[in-house]
Amino acid sequence: MPAKYRLRRRGDVAHVLSKGKKTPSGSVVLHWLPQTNSEVSQVAFTVSKKVGNSVQRHRVTRVLRHIMMTEITQLNNPKAIVVRALSNAASTPTENLKRDIQTGISKVNANV
Repeated sequence: MPAKYRLRRRGDVAHVLSKGKKTPSGSVVLHWLPQTNSEVSQVAFTVSKKVGNSVQRHRVTRVLRHIMMTEITQLNNPKAIVVRALSNAASTPTENLKRDIQTGISKVNANV
């Protein structure tokens, strides 16, 4: 994912998680805040140890990153988004994860 689409600083991710709105969708939860200082939406991912071991967590992160690279353009306005994987994400098929992300993005677009 290109650098301009990533939330990089830990403080930015913590700000979105604490002050942002939460949109649950299947195996993921999207935490988001509107961005006024950026022309593009930015994304970060959190995958806890509840998802599985290191290999499983990194696999889930790679799959979510790939899905978000194609879906980030569907957002109406620039937003800071943190995609949080739930514990069942490792056993969820990629097609279902994609559907969960798409459903979450449509809910985010409807909330604004």
